[in-house]
Amino acid sequence: MSDAPGPGQAGPQTQLPEAPRPPLPPTAPERGGPRARLLGIAGLVLTVLFLPAGLVLSIAAVVTGVRSRKRARRVLAPAPGAVAGVVMGTIGLVVCLSQIGLYAVMWDDFNGYVKCRESALTFDDKKTCQDQWLPRIERRLHLPKDSLRQHPSWY
Repeated sequence: MSDAPGPGQAGPQTQLPEAPRPPLPPTAPERGGPRARLLGIAGLVLTVLFLPAGLVLSIAAVVTGVRSRKRARRVLAPAPGAVAGVVMGTIGLVVCLSQIGLYAVMWDDFNGYVKCRESALTFDDKKTCQDQWLPRIERRLHLPKDSLRQHPSWY
């Protein structure tokens, strides 16, 4: 008797190793998380440099992060970076809104100081503007006396 299979009989089957499958492309929630994180970082940076752009990007970070988290929960997929984007966007919004509030409250004083400095022709005129406006701004902000003179880079 031979071990060779006859007609109609199945012989020993050898299995070939499966080739590794390529990774699946990221799903929508997985793409939205890093996008929200990037918008949050950009919103924080631009809040300091250019307020309107920082405000817009911070709002976009919060919206993108929340949408990504909701979508991820619905399809049971991860959304890496979505929470970080929401947190950074929220911090950016708080900073933006506090800056807008400060500008609204202090507009007359800041505007008066800037106009005085623009019309000053000599160093004595600029010193007069500082003597006139800086104490008023310090009182409105509840800062110690002459604290703004210690940091001359902004004026």
